[in-house]
Amino acid sequence: MKNKINKNIKTNPVICICNNVPKDRIEKAIVRGCNSLPKIYDATTAGVGPCGGSCRPILKKMLDHYLKTKEFLADPRKNNHKK
Repeated sequence: MKNKINKNIKTNPVICICNNVPKDRIEKAIVRGCNSLPKIYDATTAGVGPCGGSCRPILKKMLDHYLKTKEFLADPRKNNHKK
């Protein structure tokens, strides 16, 4: 069971730690039409936590990359590796 949990953390990392929002939830919101940061905030609660939005640069990177390429980054916390 531990290996499955570790694998999930690697393939679906939590992007917004304050609100525990994983990468796949943000990607689904973008695919469903969230084409701006405020729409992502509303749909996922990412970027609006008590920290003041420290994950917003990552959200912007995810959104910008998807709008440009129609692909998601493998790990948006790192430099441009495709999934």
